[in-house]
Amino acid sequence: MTTEVPVARLRAFSYDIFQAVVLSEVDATSVTEAMIHADLRGHGSHGTTRIPIYAERLKAGVVKARPEIRITRRTPAFLQVDGDNGPGPVVSNAALDALLEAVKDTGIAAAAIGHSNHNGPGSYYVERAVRAGCIAVAMTNAPPSMAVFGGRAPALGTNPITFGVPVEGEAPILLDMATSVVARGKIVEAAKRGEAIPEGWALDAEGRPTCDARAAEAGVVLPMSGAKGSGLAIMVEVLSGVLSGGRFAHDLGNLYSDFETPQDIGHFMMLIDVSGLNVASGAGRLVEALKATALADGFVRILMPGEVEQTRAASADSIVLPRNVLDDLDVLARRLGLGSLSEMV
Repeated sequence: MTTEVPVARLRAFSYDIFQAVVLSEVDATSVTEAMIHADLRGHGSHGTTRIPIYAERLKAGVVKARPEIRITRRTPAFLQVDGDNGPGPVVSNAALDALLEAVKDTGIAAAAIGHSNHNGPGSYYVERAVRAGCIAVAMTNAPPSMAVFGGRAPALGTNPITFGVPVEGEAPILLDMATSVVARGKIVEAAKRGEAIPEGWALDAEGRPTCDARAAEAGVVLPMSGAKGSGLAIMVEVLSGVLSGGRFAHDLGNLYSDFETPQDIGHFMMLIDVSGLNVASGAGRLVEALKATALADGFVRILMPGEVEQTRAASADSIVLPRNVLDDLDVLARRLGLGSLSEMV
């Protein structure tokens, strides 16, 4: 069972929740917009389903509602950011703002961001950078939920990577992917609803392949393409955790079960200012050439990375929430003395 919620209503509800757990107006908006971005693009695992856990961690004080984010320009083109255990979207937006200023001077700039928290969809930040005329790369580490290639115990996070390129006259090329076979959030959501998952996604706690989402949640998600996905995840760990001076792999706090230890998530971003170059027009020609490729059997057109999501977002004025997500949001609202979302739709 699902419920269709107008975007404006869900946005206002989320904003009220985060104001109630004492985020500033600007920061409540920042966190809300990252989640709405994910929902509009069909990635509910990183959308408003996360409102309760974000709010609970803020209320418990394990995430700082009013962080003092410190940005140090180590070299003209390299920033080191200390997020002071602030909400991930707040820390990441502050880092991106600083990078967008730095890249005007240097043409290329990177930031290693430490002492942060879960920051939602990487495409949210990359799209911002692309709109400002940049090629952008963003990545983040995460608590262990994925096996390293050859192992069967949680060793690495799903460690997503996002790339974005401006395209003249078209939506940007935007690749946003976990280094696992699937984002673990999709397994978590399937487990909540008692649904099966596809074969090849995960192992159970004993290291056996499983299609049971609850058993998978207790086990590990698998790296995409075996050793290749595992290798990419390790490099994300280096750039996001090691370079930022934060924690990594087994030392990261768990989002859902640890309300004593800060997550200490790390992120990495790199921008290349291409606003004065012919990159957008060249990328447009590339897209045109690729879309003209002869089609394989069963296909009706060639799609670029991110095209499905961006098309969906452009035409959506409501978000479909599963019943369990709506129920969780209603429980949270009542606990905070606010009106339930169900009563508003």
